[in-house]
Amino acid sequence: MTTLQKQQLVVSVEEAIRHLCEGMSPAQTEKLPLEDCVGRVLAEDFFTPFPMPPFRRAAMDGYAVRSLTTLGAGPGSEVMLRVIAEIKAGSSLEWVEECTGRRSIDDMDAVRIFTGAPVPHRYDTVVMQEVVTPIKGEDGKPLWIGIDRPHPSGRHIAEAGEDLGPGKLILVKGTTIGAKEMAVLASYGLGEAVVYAKPKVVVLPVGDELLEPGAPLSANRIYDANGLVVTAFLKQLGVDVIRRKPVPDHPAILTKEIRLAAEQADVVITTGGISVGDHDYVERSAANAGFEPLFTKVLMRPGTPTSAFKKGDCLLFGLSGNPSACYSGLELLVKPTMQWLKGIKNYRIQWLKGKLEDSVGKPCPYPRYIRSIATMELGVWRISPLPNDKSGNIAAFAEANAIAVIPPGGRGAVKGEMISFLLLTHMANGGLTL
Repeated sequence: MTTLQKQQLVVSVEEAIRHLCEGMSPAQTEKLPLEDCVGRVLAEDFFTPFPMPPFRRAAMDGYAVRSLTTLGAGPGSEVMLRVIAEIKAGSSLEWVEECTGRRSIDDMDAVRIFTGAPVPHRYDTVVMQEVVTPIKGEDGKPLWIGIDRPHPSGRHIAEAGEDLGPGKLILVKGTTIGAKEMAVLASYGLGEAVVYAKPKVVVLPVGDELLEPGAPLSANRIYDANGLVVTAFLKQLGVDVIRRKPVPDHPAILTKEIRLAAEQADVVITTGGISVGDHDYVERSAANAGFEPLFTKVLMRPGTPTSAFKKGDCLLFGLSGNPSACYSGLELLVKPTMQWLKGIKNYRIQWLKGKLEDSVGKPCPYPRYIRSIATMELGVWRISPLPNDKSGNIAAFAEANAIAVIPPGGRGAVKGEMISFLLLTHMANGGLTL
């Protein structure tokens, strides 16, 4: 790939997503047992192999009868029908037809039937057991039933193919398999499904100041929170991820770690070391490892230095070391890219509209993505920006469930203005994963 010209390295969020996804294909496919496919993405369209339901079956416990035999029924003048058989779910249709097939058209008969059982073709309606008067034999089973009202044809019977006929496209390639999709596939007897393989990601926290959580805190050092945040975020997305120990601010060491990570992963994500300081070496080390830049600046704040590089089929994200900027990069750029690589059809950001509850007066030449609390009230989303939402403020993560977009320009945004916002992957307090 030809290195992009310098003026093309500055992109908007939307342009960044396009640069990241174009030319990249979803991961390889694999066939897995159906029970292992939860959260995976279908790599093939699924067409119904047979009608559903596959046979004519009872939708209620009761008695299968011919509607014509109930026409004369009424209060005080019950129609009496002889119970000639009992059919439960799983009964052989051949056995069912053998039990009932020799009956005369004038016979006043019924069969005891249970939900899901095949309905003999002789009968065209099912009467619920609650509305009949049974006359039972010594064994407790009904010998006769009395019916005191007419029952129209077709009641409480699911005809073959009533839900779906054969050969219908029911699940499209790119659909994530959840409980509903599992119900469909299992109902059609699918034992295995072809799904996209999970993207493999290596996370490289960068910085001399970083300590591994669990180690004693020493002077002027901080713990690697970003590396764990990125790892947790990716795991929530259903990605295979490995977090390396923090890499020091040394270009040769960082180059080696990036090169090794690229050999093991589809995507490498660094945190920190991506700005323009004298000791920010990610861009230089990425180039030394053979990566070419897709962009080196995104029109967003926080997270303007967020960068991306490519080497063959491997992507490298350079995320900011500031917690807020790092998380913005995850939600706005990493998430849609991972969705694309997983084969998800609707991978782009789903922006919503909400009413701003407090003015945001600070102007910015770029769109500002600020942590907020989104609540629904009378059908309208209301967006409350968090106070003191500084880029390095880790505590703000505990409250925020949304990222609000403040348009670029000299005025910010005023209370009552309708703005765009994004619900975060994991909503605070409620624990709702979107």
